[in-house]
Amino acid sequence: MRLLLSLAATTAIALSSTGAAEALTAPTAPAGSPAATTGAASAAPPTDCTGAGASDFDGDGLEDSAVGDPFANPGGLTGAGAVHVLFGRGDSGKAVTVPETKAGDAFGWSVRLTKVDGDGCADLLVGAPYADVSGRTDAGAVYVVYGGPRGRTVRLVSPEPEADAHFGWSLASGGTLVAAGAPHENAGGTADSGAVYLFGGETLGEGRRISQETEGVSGNGEVGDMFGWSLAIGRLGGALDEPDLAVGVPYENDDGAGRQVGAGKLDSGSIAVIYDVREPKDEYGSRKWDLREVARSEEGDRFGYAMAYAEQGDVGYLAVSAPLGDGGEVKDSGLVQLFQSSGAQEINPIATLHQGREGAEGEGYGFSLAFTGEGSGEIRLAVGVPFDGTGGQGGVRLITMGRPEAGTLVTQSEAGDHFGWSVGFSGNRLVVGAPDRGGAGAAVLLGRNDTQGTPLSPGTGKVPALEGAASADFGAAVG
Repeated sequence: MRLLLSLAATTAIALSSTGAAEALTAPTAPAGSPAATTGAASAAPPTDCTGAGASDFDGDGLEDSAVGDPFANPGGLTGAGAVHVLFGRGDSGKAVTVPETKAGDAFGWSVRLTKVDGDGCADLLVGAPYADVSGRTDAGAVYVVYGGPRGRTVRLVSPEPEADAHFGWSLASGGTLVAAGAPHENAGGTADSGAVYLFGGETLGEGRRISQETEGVSGNGEVGDMFGWSLAIGRLGGALDEPDLAVGVPYENDDGAGRQVGAGKLDSGSIAVIYDVREPKDEYGSRKWDLREVARSEEGDRFGYAMAYAEQGDVGYLAVSAPLGDGGEVKDSGLVQLFQSSGAQEINPIATLHQGREGAEGEGYGFSLAFTGEGSGEIRLAVGVPFDGTGGQGGVRLITMGRPEAGTLVTQSEAGDHFGWSVGFSGNRLVVGAPDRGGAGAAVLLGRNDTQGTPLSPGTGKVPALEGAASADFGAAVG
């Protein structure tokens, strides 16, 4: 199902061919219907979440990691998908599935450990963008698996599910605010123009939709823009205590003002920053950034393909990639634009990151991005380069915000592994996905001072295998 094509050879870098929050408890309605309730996924055992860290799912005081395996076949259902939560340094873990998933749902396409409720433990967000909803094929869904003692699962869907919208393709969170991207939705009747849904509050409530057709949102919804391909929530220039939303639009054409199709620099890409999104508004404030405003722009750069956000004190950092940008004058080698905000100041570009002469065409610098997150320590940025090296070995560039011009390349893989397809942090521990290692895929965890990490796969070490099932692309997503 997942197509590992060269970045330079595909026009839509992809892995394969708003709604209410629903509590999943005892079965009372058909799975997939807006009112469906089914058996809850098993969560962590009851525990005291006091003092739990940002990604501590089970409340034991150690940071945890989530690894998606979207094409696993739990219960013999090909491509239904699964997620593993790895506890601490991967010394143990647990598989997470939900009983209503069907073959091809791709549960685990996107994953994120974040704190949605107030119990202190981290909760697990899981995207299943190929799930059928209310009879709409591949409309998509997002599951919230609550950590700690709550032990329940909630499904988020669009209030008006649309076939092939792929709701849950991307995820972002900021406190109790959760964002889900549906980049293939036909917003305003325009094919694949894309949309984003926001859910908020302790119960998450009913989602509200934002697209380029929303009043005050910059840009125009055009065919194939893919608004919502990537997402980030943070402090990006709106009111001091209000969250802002950054939306990646990597397939937008740089074609000037007005609604056009097939004009300008095709698939150059852009991002939209939308201010103060906690509550619905009649008209939002926003700002659009095209790559040409900060670096040299060419057709096919795909600016906005991946994003990451972190804060340190009153300073916010936003990283945005263009994995087919001309980094360091090397065509299609990839680049990452770094933005910074302070207080209520709007984000400003501060550095363009690339591999310089070490870069090579099509290696995908910026295919994935992750920050260490909030904290008093020095913030680091991980940049996935999954097509680096001989035969797609892959690598990850580690960059410190205090010295963004420098970077260390981490490689721990063999040809064809695509190490760096996904990246994340568990506290200060780097988590790297290599979904094509062996037959099942792998995730590698490296401590801040580690030079080598241990590849982890379901059924190896203390990571449990899926019962009566096989993994396929373990590591396709981490969070």
